[in-house]
Amino acid sequence: MSFHKGDYVRMKVAPNARMGTVEDSKLEQGEVLVLFRLDPRFSEKVPDFYLREEDLQHCERPSDAQVKTINDHTK
Repeated sequence: MSFHKGDYVRMKVAPNARMGTVEDSKLEQGEVLVLFRLDPRFSEKVPDFYLREEDLQHCERPSDAQVKTINDHTK
């Protein structure tokens, strides 16, 4: 699997609420880590963080209406 800066992705463990973009990647102890930035439209605010490539999957960027629905259900 290969990710590039700007790819829209989601975390496999929370695919409906943890979507965002790839900001960078690095190699650490032979493993590729991807810097994940949560889509700022989501109500939850978290700092950027690194994840293993296998913890992410490519996805389509949700519409504003879809994000609103997700935000309404995570309150």
